[in-house]
Amino acid sequence: MATEPDLRREIADERRELTNAVADLRREIDQTAERGKRIGTAVGAAAGALIAVRTLAKLLRRRDD
Repeated sequence: MATEPDLRREIADERRELTNAVADLRREIDQTAERGKRIGTAVGAAAGALIAVRTLAKLLRRRDD
């Protein structure tokens, strides 16, 4: 049977492992959120460019009519 100091040491080790696992998960979540921001920016820029091209095409068609 494990002694009290052994149990305390095991609990401390488990707590340390859990703390490290939580820190790793937080880093992964932060990285995922950052990727999401970059993707959102890229999609917004692409949508803006598409709108600008369509607007320019309409203006050029009007000018030619």
